[in-house]
Amino acid sequence: MKKRSGLSIAVKLIFILSLCVLIYSVVQILKAPAEARHALNDWDKKREEAVSLQVLEEETPLPAGMVNLSGEKSISRTDYTGGEVIGEIYFPRLDKRVAILEGTERPQLKKGAGHYEGSAAIGAIGNSVLAGHRDTVFRGLGNLEVHDLIELETAEGKFIYEVTGSLIVDGDERGAIKQSDTPVLTLITCYPFSYVGSAPDRYLLSASLLRQEPLSREAE
Repeated sequence: MKKRSGLSIAVKLIFILSLCVLIYSVVQILKAPAEARHALNDWDKKREEAVSLQVLEEETPLPAGMVNLSGEKSISRTDYTGGEVIGEIYFPRLDKRVAILEGTERPQLKKGAGHYEGSAAIGAIGNSVLAGHRDTVFRGLGNLEVHDLIELETAEGKFIYEVTGSLIVDGDERGAIKQSDTPVLTLITCYPFSYVGSAPDRYLLSASLLRQEPLSREAE
């Protein structure tokens, strides 16, 4: 009886193990197509991101002729050099910090927001113009509202601007960004934000200088 009982238990164990192996094999067979589809979906997503990035790099957020600052009496306190990092811009509402480089060509816009060379120095009297790509450094720009703050830092100090409004213009419009007798900031990017391909319009966000603060020394 004991031998038969032991044999019965062994048979049951073998059956259970075989059943587990069978179930595992079936599960793996069923999972394979799903995992394959998941891998393809991952590739499709990466491909779309790569194509989108290529399109963005080909876009020109600040078209030639859109800035008309002739006759502006800006006070440029700093002689910026093309391509150099001149500061940073921080959007409290977006909790986003971006580097600012001098120039609005492709190399600068790949790294951060570009300061238009012909515009006023940041914090100075006049119109300080910054350009950036809509899906990278200026992602979420359309979420900013009137009275939101924008903080900029350069070697000259920290400058707090307040958003005053926004404007959407055709990408071929000339003279849309004008001179100012007071310290103002204009941020420009391509629009619509979710447009597939080279966006036809431009989104202009304007802000006025509230105050200047000294740079704070970071705790060592």
